[in-house]
Amino acid sequence: MNGGYHHDLRTSTWTCNLCRELHLPRARWLVIEHGQPTPAEQAAERARVWPVLLVARRPEARAGIGRLELRVRDAAIADVDLQLCGVDHRGVVRRIRVDVAYLRRGFGTVMLDAAMARGPGYHWSTVELDPSPQARAFWATQAPIEQLHLGEPHYCSHMREANGDWF
Repeated sequence: MNGGYHHDLRTSTWTCNLCRELHLPRARWLVIEHGQPTPAEQAAERARVWPVLLVARRPEARAGIGRLELRVRDAAIADVDLQLCGVDHRGVVRRIRVDVAYLRRGFGTVMLDAAMARGPGYHWSTVELDPSPQARAFWATQAPIEQLHLGEPHYCSHMREANGDWF
């Protein structure tokens, strides 16, 4: 065998000398790495190809608390915890969080819109709101497409069961 290099494809090649002497059609082949990339290599590739991602984390139980994360270069900068019930068409926004360095840039609104887009036409509500001036200012500027009842969660029986609140 002889080793070589394919300059157009930028990869190594191998040539079987016996196959070439016998004029076989596949005497030369490309060397392809079959190894799995490490998690760090996968993260670097994701950050290169998709610098901003919205990642959904499933709840552990039906109608339980799930999460949407906004990731920039593979670091979570904002997230929203929510509960959805496809049976009763209800959604509850539990918490919206944005890293301090990214506040007042619209990421909280993006997270609220992304959460509500998971259940179009649902009956939406929130848990009790944070009374801080920043949270009050955030909620005062929101104009979601769907009606959203603030400060009083309207849980369905499936959500109550997932929360362990079933009586």
